[in-house]
Amino acid sequence: MSYEREDVLKPAWTRDRLDSPDPPEIEPAYFDSGLQAWVLSRHADLLAAFHAPSLIPGRRNLAIRSRKSEESIRLKMREEVRAALSPVQVRAWCEKLEVYANSVCQELPVAHPVDLVAGYARPLCLHFAAMVTGITQTDADNLEEVAKIVSAATADPDNPALCTAAKRANETLRSHFSTGSGPLGDSGFVGLSQTLAGIVSAAWYALAQSPDHWNHLRSSPQSVDQGMEELLRYAGVVRILSRTATEDISLNGISIRKGDRILLRVFAANHDPARFAEPNTLDCARRDSGHFAFGAGAHACVAANLIRTAAISMTLPLLARFVSFQLACPVELGGGSTMRSPVSLWVVLGCS
Repeated sequence: MSYEREDVLKPAWTRDRLDSPDPPEIEPAYFDSGLQAWVLSRHADLLAAFHAPSLIPGRRNLAIRSRKSEESIRLKMREEVRAALSPVQVRAWCEKLEVYANSVCQELPVAHPVDLVAGYARPLCLHFAAMVTGITQTDADNLEEVAKIVSAATADPDNPALCTAAKRANETLRSHFSTGSGPLGDSGFVGLSQTLAGIVSAAWYALAQSPDHWNHLRSSPQSVDQGMEELLRYAGVVRILSRTATEDISLNGISIRKGDRILLRVFAANHDPARFAEPNTLDCARRDSGHFAFGAGAHACVAANLIRTAAISMTLPLLARFVSFQLACPVELGGGSTMRSPVSLWVVLGCS
């Protein structure tokens, strides 16, 4: 089955965000003529796409790329990262992170506005990125602005100026991490110092709008793991991921040809009522699993456990110290078509 729709996708994308007054539009897969891409938003369609071996990440020109060579390199890198991120190692890193988070948390002001992005999330994530990649805090501080450039281009890959700047920034990072940094290296540094900060900031933004859930997690620390999974689903920063078909395939009855581009509306799929009950309601006691915050299948984020554990380690000190957590002003989301997260998160924190 194949059909086209002539309107552009942008209006639907604007609803794929946490601050939108309207829920994401969930619709059957269609081919967008303007974008020259298949657009998928239903949970079932994304699940099939994530598990289709013929759909590879990114927008690729198959004529000038060797899939076999790329796949071999990718698998080797994934195995190296997976080995470095053993459960024991992840637990050790995150225990150290929580100790540091507690100390930073104690310095946060009470009853006065504070930006949790600049004053808490970013310092913790930069410290954690240095710890995990094995560089000094001084080097991490010096590389932070470079990592921001790469992260901005990742969030908004259709911005030519950002992509040009990111090429130079990536060269700087690669030269620094070329030796002795282990398998995580430059990509790990960017992911932990920048993407992780966006993930936790989005989660805290959702909690700041839901005081009942803040109180629930605060009174039941043992439920924070479950609550974080719901926050990752409900307030996920990933909006859209791109795939390229390496051969002709049929995906849930859709005929996709070799070389076709496929856009996966991750945020929309995570709010699909066919998969999640009351999907546009935050429910930290929710037991439904299957969100796509870290993708799924062979290309799922190999550092997912590290990221979710680190997010919990940074959230627990806030829950332990503060009895109230309220927005001080409207929140602006930054980013682009791929990812969006709070630029700042001004809140007023209250102690008992």
